Amino acid sequence: MAENTSDASREQATAAAAPAAVTVRAARADDMPRIHTLIHELAVYEGMPDGPQLSVQDLIRDGFESPSPWFFGLVAEKQGEVVGHALCNRAYSSWTCRAYYIEDLYVVPSMRRAGVGMSLLRHICQMALQENVHRIDWHVLESNAAALSFYARLGARDMRTSEGRAALRLDRARIHLLAHHTPPAPAPAPAPAPAPAPAPATAPAS
Repeated sequence: MAENTSDASREQATAAAAPAAVTVRAARADDMPRIHTLIHELAVYEGMPDGPQLSVQDLIRDGFESPSPWFFGLVAEKQGEVVGHALCNRAYSSWTCRAYYIEDLYVVPSMRRAGVGMSLLRHICQMALQENVHRIDWHVLESNAAALSFYARLGARDMRTSEGRAALRLDRARIHLLAHHTPPAPAPAPAPAPAPAPAPATAPAS
């Protein structure tokens, strides 16, 4: 199976420092079975065990066999075992031009607090500089206080409070509906309440 070699910057980024005995490198097609397992571990960790619907072949097809890959990945490896991964895609901002979106950043429990997540994130930032990327976005569950605290210490801004932005999503069924049908008209605004009747005039006392 073909490797995604469209972006040499991923290979160049692997020179960054990593925790002792852990190396970070570009993900390959033959890493996808392990990454698929880690994706499901992440879903369980976030309380969504039935969430991921993609297969190993989906990952290989979309990351390594498509003319324009839908994602790029990094893996953290210790003694030949993948102990963490990051999946990202390129985006575009009408404000800042080139951007990255981090879909997944996950480290196995036994390797947490060892700098592995930081090393993965550092590699992503190095790639961003090489590609003249001005912004990196990602989502974090509100319930994941440890991750929110970690990213805040790195200087990441919470867009809910800094810009009041809500994250919106259309699922497959809604995409199909909007692509092939006219969306329902918005409900009419409620009629304004009638103005109170004026009080009757009081005759002056004689």
